[in-house]
Amino acid sequence: MHAVVLACAAQVVYIVAYVLFKTAAGRMSPLSGRHPLHAAGLLVRSPRWLAGLAVLMAGFGLSATALVALPVAATLPAYGLGLVLLLAVGMSGFGERPTSREWLAVLITVAAMVTAALSVLPGLPGHGGAASHRIGAAAAALPLWKAALVCGPSLAVPLWMFCVRDRAVGGRHARPLTGIAYGIGAGVLLGATEVFGQGMAMMFAAGRAADVPSSPHPYLFLLAGVLGVGLLSIGLQRCRLTVIVTVVTVTAKTHLLLSATLLYAEPWPREAGPFWLRAAGVGLAVLALLAFPRHERRALLAPRGRTSPGSGGPRERPAVLPSRPHPRPAVPPSRPGGAPPVPPSEISAPPGGWPVAPDRERNRETRQSGTELGSVNLGNVKIEWR
Repeated sequence: MHAVVLACAAQVVYIVAYVLFKTAAGRMSPLSGRHPLHAAGLLVRSPRWLAGLAVLMAGFGLSATALVALPVAATLPAYGLGLVLLLAVGMSGFGERPTSREWLAVLITVAAMVTAALSVLPGLPGHGGAASHRIGAAAAALPLWKAALVCGPSLAVPLWMFCVRDRAVGGRHARPLTGIAYGIGAGVLLGATEVFGQGMAMMFAAGRAADVPSSPHPYLFLLAGVLGVGLLSIGLQRCRLTVIVTVVTVTAKTHLLLSATLLYAEPWPREAGPFWLRAAGVGLAVLALLAFPRHERRALLAPRGRTSPGSGGPRERPAVLPSRPHPRPAVPPSRPGGAPPVPPSEISAPPGGWPVAPDRERNRETRQSGTELGSVNLGNVKIEWR
C-alpha cells in the first residue's frame, strides 16, 4: 500500500512539473530544436522552469522508490487515474477542450493501464525483497549492449517522428499539429530516464550503491532526461497540455514496462490469462496513440483565434484595416458615334488662319474639357493632315 501511495504521489508531482513547464515556456521566445544552445539558455534562465525541473526530479525519485517494491505494471493504474487530474487542470486552468476523438484516446489509455495491471494481480504477494535483490543484481551487471538497445531507439524515434512522420507542411491548406510527435519523442526519452532511474534505485535497495558510478545508469539517465525535458518544453510551448502530457504518459509507461522486462529481468507472465492481459495492455496503448488526431480541428481554433505559444488563452487577432478603393484611371471623353478620342500627341499645331482664342486661360480650360477649342467644336471635326 505504501508503494501504491508513492506511485500516485509521483503522478501528481509530474503534473505539477508539467504545468510549471507549460507556463514557463509560454513566457519565453520561441524554442527550437535546431538551435539547442539558444533554447537551453532560455530555459535555464527561467526560475519557473528550473522549479519545474526540481519538481520533476522529485517525481522521478518517488516513482523509482515505488518501483522497488512493486512491478511496473502494478503502478500503471495510478498514472491512469492521474490523467483525470490532468484533464481538470487543462480544462479549468488553460481553457482546453478535448475533442470527442481525444476523449476516446484518453479512455483507451486508461483501459490499457488497467488491463496491464490485471496481469500482475495474482503475483503481487510474491513480489518482495527477493525480487528487488534479484533485479538490483541484474541492474548492477547490465551489459552495455542492452543499455544501447534501449537508449538507441529512444534517440532515433524523435528524429524519425520529426523528419518523416509528423513534419509540418506549409501552404494555404496547412493545418496545425496536435503535438503527437512531441509527445511520443519526449515520452520515449522520459521513459528511458525512468528505466535507468529504476535501475539506480534497485541498486541502492540491493546494497550496491558503490557500483552506481561505474554503471551506465547515471549517465544515460542524464542524457535521456536532458533531451526529454527539452523536447517536452518545446512541445508544451506549441501545443496543448492535455494532448502532450497524455501522449507522454502512455508512451513513457509502455517504454518503461517493456524496457524493465528486457534490462532487469522483470518477469513477464507465463500463464495464458495474465500473458494475454499484458499483451492486450500493450496493444491498447499503441491503439491509444493511433486514436489521437494528428491535426487540430479548425472549428476548435476558429472562435478562439490563434493561440500564443505555450499559453492556454487566446491571443488577440490583428485588426484588419478596411481595403482602400483603388482610384480608377481617368478616361478621356469619347467622340460621338463611339469613335475613340483623338490622342493629344496626334494633334499638332494648327495651320495658318486657324481661329485661335486670344485668352490662354480659356484655351487651357477648353483643352481639359475636350469640348471646344476657340469657336470650333473638335468633337465634330475630323483632323487629317496630308
